[in-house]
Amino acid sequence: MSQSLTLHYTPNQQDYASVLRLFHWHRTSTKVSLVFLIIAFGLVLFVILKKGSPLTVFEVIWLLFPPLFVIFSFYIQPLRIAKKAAQNEQLVTEATWILSDAGVQISSRYASTLFEWDTFNRLMTTREYYLMLSKSNKNAFRFVPRRAFTSHQEDELFLQLVSQNISTA
Repeated sequence: MSQSLTLHYTPNQQDYASVLRLFHWHRTSTKVSLVFLIIAFGLVLFVILKKGSPLTVFEVIWLLFPPLFVIFSFYIQPLRIAKKAAQNEQLVTEATWILSDAGVQISSRYASTLFEWDTFNRLMTTREYYLMLSKSNKNAFRFVPRRAFTSHQEDELFLQLVSQNISTA
């Protein structure tokens, strides 16, 4: 017996900023980069403190670079992209998701697209969102906020449909 689920929601600027941060944070390359950044920051700090003399402009720049890079990557850039998305009416209009055995049909007043299940690599679950990661483009994903679910049963049915068709993480 085939089951289907229909969800309705309207994404907003905060959604786009949040999912971009979440997506970026959950990438292995981001975590590896942050580890190297922390190590480099620690080495620069150690060398500067060991030297004992007043800081030069060059040393101050080296000390400020890692925290500024993190602020840019996780706050400024997602906000800039989210602001652009919020200005695009096609991205902030009500969306309807229909999940079935055929895949995920995402529709709005502008377009309708069927994503077959093999389009997605895996499901990323967070406290406020579900992100369905693309198999062919590692930088692409579709998201649905948990507020789109009107009941716990809808949430469970969503997870059941997804788990039958793609892996979860």
